[in-house]
Amino acid sequence: MAGVIFLFIAVGVCVVGFLVIWLRHRDRTTFTSSVDRFDAEMSALRPPAESGRRGRWRR
Repeated sequence: MAGVIFLFIAVGVCVVGFLVIWLRHRDRTTFTSSVDRFDAEMSALRPPAESGRRGRWRR
């Protein structure tokens, strides 16, 4: 019985240690970080703004 209790204590310590390490090394996120990430992806897909000069192949 003492071996089972020791096993539960060891697993508990490992889980707590994992959570502490995970919380300290995770990326910081704000309330609107998912919206900002989506906006960045959409702006990357958006075609560039038209300038006064036309492209090489357009006539």
